[in-house]
Amino acid sequence: MTIDEKYMQLALDLAASAKGNTNPNPLVGAVIVKDGVIVGTGLHRKAGEPHAEVHAFRMAGEHAKGATLYVTLEPCSHYGKTPPCANLVKESAVSRVVVAMQDPNPAVAGRGIQLLRDAGIEV
Repeated sequence: MTIDEKYMQLALDLAASAKGNTNPNPLVGAVIVKDGVIVGTGLHRKAGEPHAEVHAFRMAGEHAKGATLYVTLEPCSHYGKTPPCANLVKESAVSRVVVAMQDPNPAVAGRGIQLLRDAGIEV
């Protein structure tokens, strides 16, 4: 198992821990790693509440700068009940984002990834 796979598995495990609580939203987990140390974790706990990335960045604080974000689903790029996570990721100054899958929701569908790439973040 690679380092990326290890941290993504942790993000997947976090996401799975909210099973049955996020409908109609998907299960999402996030892990922020800086210099080999986990500095933030998060999961989407319930529909309408902050997304996984928000929880992870709150925990990481300034340690997110230059870190890698592992997230199980492409960060959202549209306004719904919560603001776009892609903007939060961009503003956090992470240097790299590892995404398990592109969001199949037509309102996102690659737009979050493109926003991050346009900001100079490796995805």
